[in-house]
Amino acid sequence: MHNEDLNREDRILNSLAGLQKSTAPDFFYTRLIGRMQNEMEVKRRPFFVLRPVFVTASLLIVLIINVISLGQLDKQPLQKDTVHSNKPATIESFAEAYNMGTTSVYE
Repeated sequence: MHNEDLNREDRILNSLAGLQKSTAPDFFYTRLIGRMQNEMEVKRRPFFVLRPVFVTASLLIVLIINVISLGQLDKQPLQKDTVHSNKPATIESFAEAYNMGTTSVYE
């Protein structure tokens, strides 16, 4: 029994004799540092833009501005800019209505 224990111990020690120091693959540390820097840059992005509180507040502000502008629109007096005439619509009447006369820049 004593010989078996010594034989077993020798086998274990002999199996450890062939071990070598493990090495990392080429450029492992460079890639690792690059990934860590990318993660740091991702965390630096503005986090508040897509938060539900800020989205809700932004939509509420837009809604309030729209309500105020609609209220101001009702208070403005209506202006009649249309002129009715018995003449048929022609290109000349269209150009006259929109101040698009035939004057040239070169004249």
